[in-house]
Amino acid sequence: MHKIIPYPMISATQSNHPLAAVAASPVPADSALDEARARLRQAGMRITKPRLAIVESIQHHEGPVSIERIHQEMGTTVCDLVTVYRCLAAFEQLGMVRRSYLHNGTCLYELTLRTTRHYHIVCKTCGSTDRVDYFPVEGIERLLQDRGYAEVSHVVEFFGVCPKCQQAAPARNAAPGIPSERV
Repeated sequence: MHKIIPYPMISATQSNHPLAAVAASPVPADSALDEARARLRQAGMRITKPRLAIVESIQHHEGPVSIERIHQEMGTTVCDLVTVYRCLAAFEQLGMVRRSYLHNGTCLYELTLRTTRHYHIVCKTCGSTDRVDYFPVEGIERLLQDRGYAEVSHVVEFFGVCPKCQQAAPARNAAPGIPSERV
């Protein structure tokens, strides 16, 4: 006999899909969105329309994306900017997204669901990002934990000027502070 689960009143931001309240199945997720739903359920968090929209928005990008761009692409009718900030903070704690930075300190987010671990090199001129193969730093983290530190994490970002920007402005490659000679 099947147990009937009564549905509570659903707010405007909550998903009204009938499977949203069903417990996660042991079958592996088919997509990043399915995996996100499973992780949210496992953490005891509600599956809301804004949360799903944020995951979908990030999923459409090949590299890290800013909070403002996520919000802009979702549209202001889905949720406000503060909700995007809060959701991404929760997603980061659940290991669903990874935070990275531009050279000016702007935070960027990228889904970690269904992807291999990697770092980025960010162009200082155009802001484009490229993947850099992951290299383990667990040994350093373990060393710091042995020294008594808890909740050790790391952020590794590389910055440079991409080949495209170098070709567009060869004068930038000149040594700084040395004026070019006039003929």
